[in-house]
Amino acid sequence: LVSVMGVYSESEAFKRFRSWVALQRCSVGRNDDKQWKYYDFGPREAVPLVCIPGVTGTAESFYKQLVSLGPKGYRVISVQAPAYSTHKQWVKGFDRFLDSINADKVHLLGTTLGGYLAQCYIQYRPHRVLSLILSNSFCDITHFVDNAMFQGLFPWMPGFVLKRMLLSNFPQGTLEEEIANSVDFMVERLESLSQLELSSRMALNCSPGPLHPEDLPISSDRITVIDTMDEVALPDRLREEVLKFYPNCRRALMKSGGNFPFLARSEEFNMYVEVHLRHMKYELEPQPNLAGASIPEQSGTMSRNSSSNNIPSLSQQTSPSKSSSSSSSSQS
Repeated sequence: LVSVMGVYSESEAFKRFRSWVALQRCSVGRNDDKQWKYYDFGPREAVPLVCIPGVTGTAESFYKQLVSLGPKGYRVISVQAPAYSTHKQWVKGFDRFLDSINADKVHLLGTTLGGYLAQCYIQYRPHRVLSLILSNSFCDITHFVDNAMFQGLFPWMPGFVLKRMLLSNFPQGTLEEEIANSVDFMVERLESLSQLELSSRMALNCSPGPLHPEDLPISSDRITVIDTMDEVALPDRLREEVLKFYPNCRRALMKSGGNFPFLARSEEFNMYVEVHLRHMKYELEPQPNLAGASIPEQSGTMSRNSSSNNIPSLSQQTSPSKSSSSSSSSQS
């Protein structure tokens, strides 16, 4: 599906990430048969922000958050879960993973399926989660259950067929440069996933889930929702439902960023993450000066979700990025 390395994979920022942050592994389960992969960057004494990717993501997906926020004194952990066949197994495995790395309290950041699983975990272990950031995510999985084709056949389908099914949801044709680069990078991440990983993730995304967002045991003012205004794969109805279930959440509305704003618009995305953590009274730990690590800050505001008319768009805060065209490699 991908024959050459994309722009992000060849970038100085990604090379810096590779040289600074080691990929770690942690085995959990009764027989240590489930291996979590993760990157952990920042002061060990700080409460970590744990980033959970969506169906197509890996632990590398949040590299721009690691190299930007880590040197500023935030501890950022980006995870890649092993194959779990049910949501209940996933949340129990995640709980054991946090036990293994001695993370008693965490802030969670989840995108798409990762955001749904983060909410499931809060329902399972509410005392452990201090706050939540959702990006292009959802609360109700019914849409995917109702529209899933071949749901019961995922475990027996070849990996290349599963990949093509997922790629059909990626944007096609000519895209703005940074969005095209983010798609290329995520296609590369998708290529690295095994058939077992893909089938289990697709099963989680298309199976009835245990989440009851109306009763989520966390105050909605401890939740930030980061959405984009441009075209994304997730139906608008599902994103609007998140705001309905969490009426007092803080919402950051970005003018653009596509399906992967944490990559395509990482400066703005990271700014909103920092605003959220500061609102949560995050205690920064001094870090050594690592040249070139941090992404420059820019001005911006975040609003309460009490009225959509008061939600600022990115165009009101910063100038739009320079547009150019690039052909996405998500076309098979």
